[in-house]
Amino acid sequence: MNKPQERSIQSAVAVNLIRTLTLTLLSFISFPFTARALGATGMGNYTYANTFVYYFLILAKLGIPNLAVRECAKVRDDQVALSRKAQGFFIMQLVTTLLSFGVMCIFLFSLPGIFTEAWFRAVVFLLSINFLVGAFSFEWFYIALEKHFYIGLRSVLVATIGTLLVIGLVKSSRHLHLYAVLAISGTLITSTLNVLMLKRNGFIFKPLGNYEFKQYLRPVFSIALITLMITIYNQTDTMILGALDTSQSSTGSYSVGIKVVEIVITVLTSMSAIFLPRATKLIADDNIGEFKKLTAYSNNLTLLIGLPAVGLIIVLAPEIISYIVTSSSGYWGPNDVNNARIALMIVATMMLTYPLAENIYHQVLLPIGKERIYLICLTTGVIVNISGALLLGGVAFKDNPIIGIALSTLISDIVVLVPLLIYTRKLTSRAIFNFNSLKIILAAVAVSLFAYFITPLFNMSSFLKVVVVGGVSLIIYVTILLISKENIVRSIIPLGINKGENNHE
Repeated sequence: MNKPQERSIQSAVAVNLIRTLTLTLLSFISFPFTARALGATGMGNYTYANTFVYYFLILAKLGIPNLAVRECAKVRDDQVALSRKAQGFFIMQLVTTLLSFGVMCIFLFSLPGIFTEAWFRAVVFLLSINFLVGAFSFEWFYIALEKHFYIGLRSVLVATIGTLLVIGLVKSSRHLHLYAVLAISGTLITSTLNVLMLKRNGFIFKPLGNYEFKQYLRPVFSIALITLMITIYNQTDTMILGALDTSQSSTGSYSVGIKVVEIVITVLTSMSAIFLPRATKLIADDNIGEFKKLTAYSNNLTLLIGLPAVGLIIVLAPEIISYIVTSSSGYWGPNDVNNARIALMIVATMMLTYPLAENIYHQVLLPIGKERIYLICLTTGVIVNISGALLLGGVAFKDNPIIGIALSTLISDIVVLVPLLIYTRKLTSRAIFNFNSLKIILAAVAVSLFAYFITPLFNMSSFLKVVVVGGVSLIIYVTILLISKENIVRSIIPLGINKGENNHE
């Protein structure tokens, strides 16, 4: 990348990382309070209800936000064309949202078991406000314009308010509905602020007409199928586990383990907000050389964060889970805690496999219009995930289905990633498999081994052990990368190295 583009990318990445890491820290602070207050069963009930609602949230979006980012990014320098496209996508989003809510109500009042419980329906209706109000969020509009500073500042402020409210108000399993209310408050505040800021960012509110909905039907259909498959892929493990263990305690344990993994995945996949509009513009300008360099940068960044995260979280899994759920409240039994640890250790590798697959989809296949390839791979993964969950969770590990569910999730992630790497090898092989990546791999292995041998030597609380071992490991990791002249770390901390050198090997 040339110097201005490189500085622009680095600035956007820095803002996005600060935002995401701050949100991660806030989540890491608030989640243990929630898990301890609600207990294994309460967390299981909330997770089950949220998973049910999430299916219809995705049905409401139908992949429109991703398509909106791609199309709006192409015309972001033309206010009228941009506003026309944005108005069209908003209308489409509003229609699909109302239809999705109607379908959700039909299912909610038709399904048996827990769906007939008044408390469950109340939680579902509270959480469904997320996607009803979400139609007015216009988040895709700001992503297309690359308004990363605004998105970051707003997200941190909203998350901070939410964290303080959760810590201050959620005290026991009786506060399940209150927690649901607090969970949707962020969407309410975000949507309000985004609408108020639209005019300042060039959005024309006067109806412009000529929205040309027909031209979007085919790509919307393809992306909608992908989005639906992603939802099934991401949520089916929880639904099947909830069906296998009707007490929902296993679901609660699994949700804690998977939550830790999802936090890191969120950090990595949030980068698509930077790279998708930029990659789309480069493809539109037929600038393939810069497109390949952007792809190399994004994948190296994923490896830089994901590889050490996998190793350290596997090593520190007992301490992490102990910090999150162990308390004197009595809501979490020894078996619940142990299950959460097992789940976390098994699915930890998803912090690398899942973001790499998402990189290929958002930053390669979507910009070049080959999203159907991802759909094929994802559909295969869904089949493997469902069949694996039923066989491993319901048969092989029927006495402890959480193990089978976690294993099937891990296997299906690999099944999705491998064919994507093979298909896009001309664009991604050198971006992922290069000498710079080898430096990152060796450094990540070194700090993971260091953490493994040093952790038992510390006699302190779980929280302090995670902080101390994690902090020291991070320092060692960065030091190794600096000594080995790893590209991304070197560009951030140059240490007098020749600035004229190429930033990607």
